[in-house]
Amino acid sequence: MTNVLFSRNSAPAMTVPTVTETTVVNNEKFFDWNEKGYGTQPLTLQMLERTQHENDVQGKPLKGIYHFQLINEILSACNEFGYQTEVYDLFAAQNRDKNMPGVTVIRQVEEKYGDNAVEAHILRRVFANIRIKDFDDSETTTGLAIAYHQKGIQVGFGPQVIICHNQCMLSPELYIASYGDKGTGRGGGSDIETIIRTVRGWLMDARNLIETDRAKIERLKNIVVTPDQMLMIIGSLTAMRVKADTARKTIRANMTYPLNQAQITTFTEDMLEAYELHDRVTAWDIYNSATEMYKAQRMDIPQLLPQNRAMVAFLNDWFKVA
Repeated sequence: MTNVLFSRNSAPAMTVPTVTETTVVNNEKFFDWNEKGYGTQPLTLQMLERTQHENDVQGKPLKGIYHFQLINEILSACNEFGYQTEVYDLFAAQNRDKNMPGVTVIRQVEEKYGDNAVEAHILRRVFANIRIKDFDDSETTTGLAIAYHQKGIQVGFGPQVIICHNQCMLSPELYIASYGDKGTGRGGGSDIETIIRTVRGWLMDARNLIETDRAKIERLKNIVVTPDQMLMIIGSLTAMRVKADTARKTIRANMTYPLNQAQITTFTEDMLEAYELHDRVTAWDIYNSATEMYKAQRMDIPQLLPQNRAMVAFLNDWFKVA
């Protein structure tokens, strides 16, 4: 296990952008993680900065940058382009890793600040969604999704459905991470400077990127999916999941699947119900059902963006809409 040091004063001073946050939360205490289990904790940026900072043995951020700094860097880039932004979602999550859990409570610090104090927590699993309001229409806004966790850092860009906060990754290439995803071989990760530079490139071309994605949404809405086609799609998604998870070397595939087995069950229920309630079911309904599950409150954060991208790749191939 990597040796780490903890400090609340190790972050260098930086200019923090003015930002709107929509999270409503008690900003003095976290809930009891032992009692709550493996759920998510809503946060504000100020709360995130007050938590313990995790460093390597040289006193530098363990992931090259602290979680709150990464979010502030991206917010600052948005401000430089003159965009109206808000932190749409911000969560911390626990997980079952005994050596490096998503949340650790430092009891000595808790004794100083009180039970469940923000300052006593190390947060290794954080998800944020930054909303850019400048390109809003009646249905979608623009989202920058940020995942910060034990494996590394991931950032994605695309439309977001306003009514349900569903993050879309309709252009899978609008994604960057500090490590390689499953199926990409060793390496493939980008350093922090490259991640920020790439995000700035997306922001520079944001209007064109969003218009392209919205045109794709309209194409998906115009593709009617019959019940027989849907059964074939469910079967294919199940087969992909089995090939990725099987222990049989003859059929095993090193890939990220769009849905795990529990998600496939929920997806199947959604689609069967859709045929009962609506006259037509479209390719957009398929993707919208999946994105309803690609949320920090409902799945493992490191898989959130990769599975979203995998679903888009699947739909691109199935319906030839790339």
